[in-house]
Amino acid sequence: MSLITSRGLFMSDKESPSNESIPKEHREQRLMAFQMETPMMQIESNDYHDFVFRDGRLVGEFEQMYQKSREVPWHQDKDIARIDCRVALEMLATRGPYGRIIEIGCGLGYLADMISKKLGTNNVLGADISATAVSKAKVLFPRLDFTVLDITCPLNLSDSFDLIVLRGCFWYLFPQIEQVIENIVKLTKPNGHVMIAQNFPPLTGDFIGKETIPSPDSLLERFKPHYDIVMDVRLDDRQVKGGNDFWLIFLGRKKAL
Repeated sequence: MSLITSRGLFMSDKESPSNESIPKEHREQRLMAFQMETPMMQIESNDYHDFVFRDGRLVGEFEQMYQKSREVPWHQDKDIARIDCRVALEMLATRGPYGRIIEIGCGLGYLADMISKKLGTNNVLGADISATAVSKAKVLFPRLDFTVLDITCPLNLSDSFDLIVLRGCFWYLFPQIEQVIENIVKLTKPNGHVMIAQNFPPLTGDFIGKETIPSPDSLLERFKPHYDIVMDVRLDDRQVKGGNDFWLIFLGRKKAL
């Protein structure tokens, strides 16, 4: 299995168009993406929540989070017991086999490992914006490949996959959601699949990102122009011990051009 790198995935400075040739709204998106990957401040905390949201806004300091958190962020080491993960894995198994697989936003690699075992393949690449997370994932799961990837930046077309998986990522990606979905589509091979598992808080309340993704259906609709939805599951885990969310889990097959 070839290992893609962030250098291989994204435009270099020489490949990128000049600011003058980019529409104003796209320049603003690029600036927002740059601000997300460039540390705004050093956060002195060992609580992973402080690196994600603060004062009603997205902070997104994931590299610092993985360096400083006293516990496993989002308790990823417990994912094997989570009902949404179990449902997603069963959904994937009904449509396989797949060729090359990538999990975007893999964190420490626990879900990538679960996908590998469930589907009986080591052809799984985990990708995350945090170099520290990637380094730790390589130690935890040495039989899998991991790489640093910022899905909010423009991609070149150096690689593609038969299955792309994202779980619980869009509350950290919503400021660049158009670019993110464009990248996901580009990374999907013809007739390839995407699986999105996204949790939602109570929809009647306010939450960060609601103006962009107000409901599960609104997220699903953003993918429908590019994918035929072959499976769509809505899961309320608030009645399950340890659960506190409503989940949208869908599997889509890329539409023919």
